[in-house]
Amino acid sequence: RGALARGSLSVVASGMAEVFEILADLKKADGVQLEDLAIWDLRGEPKRLGSEQQQVGNKAVGSRDVQTFLSSRAAAREMADAIILGTGQAGSATPADLYQQVMSHGLLKAGGLLVLDAASEKQEMASLMENIEVDIQASVLSLRKPGMQDGFVVAELSKGWSPGMPTPSMCGLSTPEAESSAGLRQRKPAQSAPSPEKPCQPDVAVAQAPSPWAARLRTMWAIAFLWACSPLLLLWAFVAWARHRVFGAAFTRGSPKKQLRVLVTGGKMSKASAVARAVGRDGHKVFTAEILPYRFCHTRFCTYVSKHYVLPRPTVQPKEWEAAIQAIVAEQKIDLIIPCTAPVESSAYAHLRERLPPHVRVFAFDGETSDELDNKFTFNQVLVKAGLRCPETANMECLEDAVEFFRRKEGMPDDGKQYIVKPAVYDPKARTEILFLPIPDKERQLEYLKSRSASKEVPYVIQEVLQNPEYGSFAIFNKGALTGFEFFESAASCLVYRQKRGKDYDDVLELNRGLGKAMNLTGQLTLDLMYTASGDMVPIECNPRIHSAVCTLEGHQFIGAAYTDPEHVPRSNAEVVTSKPDTFRYWVMDQLFLMAGFWKPKNCFKLSLAEMATGTDAILCGDDPMPFLAMYLLQIPSLLALELLPGTPWLKVDFCIGKIVKEGGD
Repeated sequence: RGALARGSLSVVASGMAEVFEILADLKKADGVQLEDLAIWDLRGEPKRLGSEQQQVGNKAVGSRDVQTFLSSRAAAREMADAIILGTGQAGSATPADLYQQVMSHGLLKAGGLLVLDAASEKQEMASLMENIEVDIQASVLSLRKPGMQDGFVVAELSKGWSPGMPTPSMCGLSTPEAESSAGLRQRKPAQSAPSPEKPCQPDVAVAQAPSPWAARLRTMWAIAFLWACSPLLLLWAFVAWARHRVFGAAFTRGSPKKQLRVLVTGGKMSKASAVARAVGRDGHKVFTAEILPYRFCHTRFCTYVSKHYVLPRPTVQPKEWEAAIQAIVAEQKIDLIIPCTAPVESSAYAHLRERLPPHVRVFAFDGETSDELDNKFTFNQVLVKAGLRCPETANMECLEDAVEFFRRKEGMPDDGKQYIVKPAVYDPKARTEILFLPIPDKERQLEYLKSRSASKEVPYVIQEVLQNPEYGSFAIFNKGALTGFEFFESAASCLVYRQKRGKDYDDVLELNRGLGKAMNLTGQLTLDLMYTASGDMVPIECNPRIHSAVCTLEGHQFIGAAYTDPEHVPRSNAEVVTSKPDTFRYWVMDQLFLMAGFWKPKNCFKLSLAEMATGTDAILCGDDPMPFLAMYLLQIPSLLALELLPGTPWLKVDFCIGKIVKEGGD
């Protein structure tokens, strides 16, 4: 445990009376009285926190309700002045899991205290202490009251930190000692790919790759688990089908002026089957396509799909890919292409329209607009020019740009802001290479900035760190008019969707409406949004493509027209495609795999069985049950089977986008 073993972490005497004495001393210097503090005890068994006077503002937490307690506090946007962590939690939550939940949801105030019980005595605390040490080295935390005897560790969250941002320990960063031995991972421009859709994704970092046989056993267990669930899946699909047959459709069909022949690409993804149903229900003839190795896509079994095609990868074989698309367009007399592809492929479709026959529409922004929105700096400038609120963002095309930016900041009054350096366009490998700047160690900061290898060909941005929780919005536009909208709570690995109502919903809807009008957009747009220190919600980045949240919009009368009618413009707000307030969608096998422990529930939403009972699977539809069964019993098992022979380790199964997530994947 590094510095902990060498005694550099300060520890204080055990006993709750002494804990309160420490908290009182530390906060008294800041002019804060103990009775005014919100103190949360997250240890395993309920403990009294001293006298009644000392419990003012304290939230007592039972041993079985810690994670639920934290989730409810996050939903209410409450924060603690001090949090006590220790051992003995019921269930699968470890102290390290609780620490990550606290930090990722912004539950500890800037300047707040972490009190770690029995930090040096319990093996269960080892992982937590490693995380604490990493965050201390990154200046996210600092130690208080050094030189005390064993019992408790007290750490303070930096007053300059934006609560809710993922910490370096959550992003797979090591301590400086480890970095000096291994070196910062360098990135060459030719190998750099496009920008992280989230600030970091802790669950994609692997400390040590398992052996091929261990990977094979895990893969076989995953396949067996999927098929073992087949009776449940078959029963659920039958009930949905029977309800549809007896009670009729749960959706309203549109009335198109003309039947179109539509090609929906990205067939492995759940959003592709949602779009295929949306346009198919209106009577259009639908075809789907996807790249290899996704031959057994669930969308090919969709009731509304006439034929499925397998394509070359546009990023590997661009000429062959374009020839295949042209052949499908000619063979099937395609009128409209709706891309539902992965981020790395979406740009290819944005630039495709100019090489297609004049009558063929591509429901995506043109290449120039797509590139402008996809780049974090140019998107930020679009917001600035439109007079819309946005985070402070600077362009970085060389080391000197970053050095000058932070030199300029040093000459200005300290506003407490911290910054993150990330690629201007999508790069999944950057998810585990995050450091929050500036830091006191200027030499380390300079080395980190050098390691980005920023250039004109591979630009980066320096962006203000914002506060959690993170939200997302998905919008559909036609000729500048907003035709569809959803607003939802987001996460790095988001497989649970429900509408988030309130003032933020209305504000973000108007933000999208204004953006669409200002740029005369036609296509689909996803925004990632977070809070500034003043409480304003602002977009941190834009993804000019479809989002899986489209699953909540299924069944609306005008969703088919939003995709297929080139003249469709809502005449009122009621005609804008939105979800019902009680709509709740998730992927059932994702939740069951989380319960079975295939991967840790980090930066995602883990539901209880009671919560699952209030919603339904995002793919399951009574009029089209086969894609639901095909995703879980054919598409995913076929992909897992491909990993058996090479014994390839994998991180998780993403049932939403229908793929096996591996280190460095797209």
